[in-house]
Amino acid sequence: MPAMPLVSRLRLALFVLVPLALASCGGGGGGGGFSFFPFPPPSTAAKYAVGGNVSGLQGSGLVLQLAGATDLAVTANGAFVFSEKLDKGASYAVSVKQQPSTPSQTCTVNNASGTIGNADVANVAVVCATTSQKVSVAVTGLDAAGGLVLQNNAGDDLAVSADGTFSFATPVAVGADYGVTVKTQPTALQVCIAKQAFGTVTTAPIASVTIACTTPGADRFAFTANEGTSDVSMYIVNSDGSLTDAGRFPVGGTPQHVTTHPSKPYIYASNISGATRGVIQYTIDTTTVPTGTLTQQRAITAGVGTNPYFVGIAPNGQHAYVIGDGMLHTLDVDPNTGELTGGTAVAGGVSRKIGLDPQGRFAFVVVNGNSLAAFRLDPATGAPISPPASVALPGSSGLTDIAIEPTGRFAYANVGNNPGTLLAYAIDATTGALTQIGSVPAGNTPFGMAIDPSGRFLYAANRNSNNVSAYSIDPRTGALTPVPGQPFAAGNVPNSVTVDRTGRFAYTANQADNTITFFTIDRATGSLGTGVRIVSSGGGPQFLALTK
Repeated sequence: MPAMPLVSRLRLALFVLVPLALASCGGGGGGGGFSFFPFPPPSTAAKYAVGGNVSGLQGSGLVLQLAGATDLAVTANGAFVFSEKLDKGASYAVSVKQQPSTPSQTCTVNNASGTIGNADVANVAVVCATTSQKVSVAVTGLDAAGGLVLQNNAGDDLAVSADGTFSFATPVAVGADYGVTVKTQPTALQVCIAKQAFGTVTTAPIASVTIACTTPGADRFAFTANEGTSDVSMYIVNSDGSLTDAGRFPVGGTPQHVTTHPSKPYIYASNISGATRGVIQYTIDTTTVPTGTLTQQRAITAGVGTNPYFVGIAPNGQHAYVIGDGMLHTLDVDPNTGELTGGTAVAGGVSRKIGLDPQGRFAFVVVNGNSLAAFRLDPATGAPISPPASVALPGSSGLTDIAIEPTGRFAYANVGNNPGTLLAYAIDATTGALTQIGSVPAGNTPFGMAIDPSGRFLYAANRNSNNVSAYSIDPRTGALTPVPGQPFAAGNVPNSVTVDRTGRFAYTANQADNTITFFTIDRATGSLGTGVRIVSSGGGPQFLALTK
């Protein structure tokens, strides 16, 4: 028999030695054992617990429930935690399965639901009391088609089919918080917003919550200010949100911004050069619907400054605000003709954008690109009361825009750096003072922003990364959470983002490639569908405005 080759003898020795080496490892610790296996054992994904605190409990028999998990009986005040742990990204919801008795009590769960992050959830608050109060809502403006569903504390669904006053079935314990939100918007094309919707239950029923619904109907027309071709483009908004070109209308200079009147067929374009430098007013001729057309009424030059970069109309339609020459100008809007007249000016160093409180109480402006000024507005004249009620100093330059959510409780500003940042603020309801409550990253050079009409989602157009950042807004705290799938690709240098009045569509005006990107919006998550670019009829579109 021939001798075994050297390589084969080595392989055989290794085969014999490996089991011996493994046997010699033993099970002890100390880190000195031999391990032959070249790969570590597979890791187990982290799981996180859900828990919180119970207060005010006097009776017995309280049982809490974590959806999809084992129930938890609670016998005393203090911390609690469910035995089952959940994966990161999983949803959780805590409810009361059985109320305590002897004595009979009502227990209410606050911070009851959410999404698992990178840590245990420990802020669920169960508040128990021997007395409780009903929470009622007053609904106005709801279309006859109904379909509106409200929630209190993320549960206790309340279906509403008409205007009136309605109460949630489950009372809230005295000392616990209530929080009314819209779960499902109406069947008709309108948006309902909950106001005075958050607070703490005391000794009286809650009757201050209102649900205000917008006038039914979708936007019919869109307009862009075209810096490169010195004109305004008009589009027909189709039922699917897409746009059909309806022509271009001359401005004669360098238009920067365009806005529409909230209830009249007027649009206004700001223009910083040429013989018509000022604010150009047009009237929308709707007699030729669905095509429509624009008729230029007048060039408004008095009271707007020589370089008007921005024009906005107050929510009540009675006043106009123009940023020109670093000043904030206030003018009156003639209800019959739409002409802008009069004019007062305050504040130096005001930058390109203004955020108007939906209730007409405050105007917020960026000053010198590094601070935010909050002006109280005179309720009779609409004029900003100077000096500002507050100035927020975020400590960074590059501020370009500020947006106010529909209830007027929170404001958001963007810092246009690479990468950029979105800043969140709480608004003092009396003074307008801004208190920073957080920040989140954005893309490169965020510029224009928009909040959907329900107040649930914030979008920012990032000029230098050619996309849109998207965040959901916590209705109680104003905190921002990334929307699934964001950022969303747009066109080349998106200068602004606009959301339609129904919250179903979003648009970016892409300055560098002369396009408009059209998105559908998932109304449940805020995610944007794949953007469809529409070739603009004008050059260098800056901003897009919509109207009925």
